[in-house]
Amino acid sequence: MNSRRLRNRSLVLPTAVVLLALTLTGATAALAEGAPTAVTMAPAAWATPEPDGAVTAERQKIVERALSALTTPKRFRLTRGGPVHLSRPGHPDRDTNYLGKGNSNANLNEYNGFAGNPNQRPWCGFFAARMWANRGVPADPGNSRAWRSGTGDRWHPYAADRPPQPGDVLMWAGRNHAGHVAVVVGVSGTRVTTVEGNTGYHNDSIARQRYEWTGAGPVLKDRTKVIQGFASRF
Repeated sequence: MNSRRLRNRSLVLPTAVVLLALTLTGATAALAEGAPTAVTMAPAAWATPEPDGAVTAERQKIVERALSALTTPKRFRLTRGGPVHLSRPGHPDRDTNYLGKGNSNANLNEYNGFAGNPNQRPWCGFFAARMWANRGVPADPGNSRAWRSGTGDRWHPYAADRPPQPGDVLMWAGRNHAGHVAVVVGVSGTRVTTVEGNTGYHNDSIARQRYEWTGAGPVLKDRTKVIQGFASRF
């Protein structure tokens, strides 16, 4: 009886060894053939940002510059060549950064070179150009209408069903050569929020404004200028 059990065990052991060898051989072959393992590589597309990802990031930078300008003290003068002062953001309200004192309305600040050139006192366009980091701006950014004529196929005429995107610049035109531009910092439905220079309090402030992108388009408070459309840097 004992001898029979020994013979059975002697048969089982070689069989187990053979099965183990076959298993190891199969695993080795599978690895050699490139069979999947627990560690996998992400598809190449995941590692490469979408082409418009860089554009989205640049748009966000424009928005951040504009919001920073609204909330950061900025340099201005009350007279040409006079002492430099710093603005007090949040006065008279949180949507305003007044670059003046009292009723000065001097329009002499760091955006228009403190108006070293008297023809450059209107400064909404210079403000917008700074928010774009002076990249892709018209040759004469101080001329509001140049944002329409000087931005090529990046100009988009107003259409109620085609709103701007954050980072774009709105442009209004009035009588003669009058105009105004504003940097878009937010779009929610038909509500377009901007930060713009040479506007608001005493018309010499950086201010946050809100408009409706419906019907005939955004209306300025003075109602002397009509929306034309918007320019994009991209």
